[in-house]
Amino acid sequence: MSICNICGGNSFASGPNGRLSKLGSLPRCEKCQSLERHRAFRDIADKLRSRFDFSEMSALQFSKDLSFQPIWFRNHLLSIYGGANSFDLQNINLPNDAFDFIICNHVIEHIADDRSGLKELLRIVTSSGIIFLSFPDPLGRAKTQDWGFPDENKHGHYRVYGADAVDKFKDILSEVYFLNGYGIDYVTNSREGVWLLTKSKSTYNQILESGFNLLD
Repeated sequence: MSICNICGGNSFASGPNGRLSKLGSLPRCEKCQSLERHRAFRDIADKLRSRFDFSEMSALQFSKDLSFQPIWFRNHLLSIYGGANSFDLQNINLPNDAFDFIICNHVIEHIADDRSGLKELLRIVTSSGIIFLSFPDPLGRAKTQDWGFPDENKHGHYRVYGADAVDKFKDILSEVYFLNGYGIDYVTNSREGVWLLTKSKSTYNQILESGFNLLD
């Protein structure tokens, strides 16, 4: 029996607009409403929690996400676009080294200048901190497509990333320790890509020791 690793639910339904998972199974947990990416990211979060004491960390999260629980952290700030603490990812009104853990899932594709966004995230994370960054389906295509405007027919995205996103940010990534990997949703047996970034070699090694799944 499939079990949701977020809430323990065991009843599943179709996703938005009636969609199924890539392998044809039901993706949405009827108890907590999580989808593949939420459970795959929770898979990674659980691995990280085996190596890092989140209760000692301050966290900033862009947009709501079931994958992480605010109660895990010493303090947790949630930024909602157009709402509470609505920070502009391209020019974040916060001091340097402000947070130990930054969660930015499925947000950076919504901003015009994604390079500035990544630089800002690196500016506000502490020297030993972690940035948890993801965007839709980077494992599903080779080439990034950037149309330069927020297309409402594509959920307001400016672009869709491919495996070549690493090349797009290569000069920025050269300044940090960078891990390109994935989490697994054991309900649908699907993989969801994630980038983990840190300025610290020690933190980098601890991430590796956590069992984080690296891309080949």
